[in-house]
Amino acid sequence: MTRLAVWAPSAERVDVEVGGERHEMAHATRPGWWQVVVPEATHGSDYAFCIDGGEPRPDPRSVWQPAGVHGPSRVYDHARFEWSDDRWRGVALAGAVL
Repeated sequence: MTRLAVWAPSAERVDVEVGGERHEMAHATRPGWWQVVVPEATHGSDYAFCIDGGEPRPDPRSVWQPAGVHGPSRVYDHARFEWSDDRWRGVALAGAVL
């Protein structure tokens, strides 16, 4: 389940397309923002926003664009990343350039 949001202050209607199905978004609490919770949108799901019934467009804040900047965005769950640097302790502050 993923909450998707987009800033579209001039839009009359915003939908998000996930798996070929459109879901109507609602105004969020902040002006200009639209949001919806889509249960089937999980890690790896492609999605795109449709402004005022237009063509699907990628999320301008997306962190995963496997099909390029004009293709659909993909949901990325940061909690799934397996850290492998648990023994790294950093570098000494003395002598470091800040």
